[in-house]
Amino acid sequence: MRAVIAADRLVVALDFTSLEPALAMARRLRGLIRTVKVGSALFTACGPEAIRRLRALGFEVMLDLKWFDIPSTVELSCRAAVRHRVSMLTVHARGERAMLDAAVQGVRGEARRRRLARPHVLGVTVLTSTGSARQASVRREVVRLAHQVLQARCDGIVASAQEVVALRRRFGTRLRIVCPGIRPAPPQAGPAHATHDDQRRVCTPREALARGADLLIVGRPITGARDPRTVTRAILSDMECGQC
Repeated sequence: MRAVIAADRLVVALDFTSLEPALAMARRLRGLIRTVKVGSALFTACGPEAIRRLRALGFEVMLDLKWFDIPSTVELSCRAAVRHRVSMLTVHARGERAMLDAAVQGVRGEARRRRLARPHVLGVTVLTSTGSARQASVRREVVRLAHQVLQARCDGIVASAQEVVALRRRFGTRLRIVCPGIRPAPPQAGPAHATHDDQRRVCTPREALARGADLLIVGRPITGARDPRTVTRAILSDMECGQC
């Protein structure tokens, strides 16, 4: 796998609570990655301006707000996300089928009406902060939710890399699988890797891609590192080995 392909498959989570540090980090990573993630912390603090400024720097934006509401509200939210020109957005897979249908309908309808690129709709399954003591039951729940997401014609799911093999066995390539909870091997990790990390079901970049993940999300190991570019390069190198 060429380095450019690895760069296309790595999403860096900019979990900041003000805009300037997020933009400063994005600038430091320019040329290494294509996509950054705007989650609830940054979006709540800065709103759509964060998306606009990051896109102006040349990045694609994954909007990770995990909408879980009545169908009409989710549809309106997804329509707004299309207008912000994000490349991906997330809804909770635990939402009822009508809610997931509304998300897809909102995205497709607004993209068609505005003649804009359609963002990918991703259903969030079980958070990677959930412990793995009941690994079999977690896996069953992730597969169940993925089936619901597929029925609603969403584009993919967000799930731990630990469930990817089971998901590929059941659904093949019909769903894009995006994996958070990615942690590099300790020698490559920044100080944030060793402290206050609430991720439980984790994998290395190499392991996640080898299991069949499409995209990887990495946050604190990069954004908390003394040298984010060096850590990012190491992660990209590990991703390349995941396809060896």
